[in-house]
Amino acid sequence: MAGSQQKSWLTDTLESLPSIVFLVAWRGGGDIAFAGWLGAASALALLLGFRFYRMPFNPILLGINLHLAAITPLIVASFHLGVTDLARLLLRSSESGVLISVFLTGCLLTLFSGRGFVGDATMPRRLRLQFSASLLAVTAALIPWSFAHAGQTLVSLAVPFMILFALRRFLIARWHDKAGGNSSAFAGLAMPAGETH
Repeated sequence: MAGSQQKSWLTDTLESLPSIVFLVAWRGGGDIAFAGWLGAASALALLLGFRFYRMPFNPILLGINLHLAAITPLIVASFHLGVTDLARLLLRSSESGVLISVFLTGCLLTLFSGRGFVGDATMPRRLRLQFSASLLAVTAALIPWSFAHAGQTLVSLAVPFMILFALRRFLIARWHDKAGGNSSAFAGLAMPAGETH
């Protein structure tokens, strides 16, 4: 279990790198367009690398990286195509819009992935759907909060994602604790009377 947790921590750290690259380039006084393209390239490279090596995605970070990979090309393409209203809308909502990307990614994962939005294939299907739906509901509730606090990155994004990451960890831990308890109970029933470990 410890090895699995260490692997999960490592992959989560790797999946966070595109966001870190974008924020460092942007907050370091760089041009927002350059930071956007750098974030998009980093996210795309990571997505392709994880897919090539068949590494499991963190479902929340997957939504963030898909947003990073798509938003700058979409904004630039909209401006070049003359769809300036759409381009300005995307530009204005690019920060808080990441939660919309996470929500849409979560919907697709819940419907079509064996791991669901909660990201755990070991759960029974009904429980996986229930936990994924809970995550989706919380994500949906956090979208208007994020837009209401747009421009305040700590409040609009950091707080919502802290909630989502903590909730996902809690749901997975709850399932594994329950599954472990059931396994111990079955082992105890199968143990001959008087035999202990």
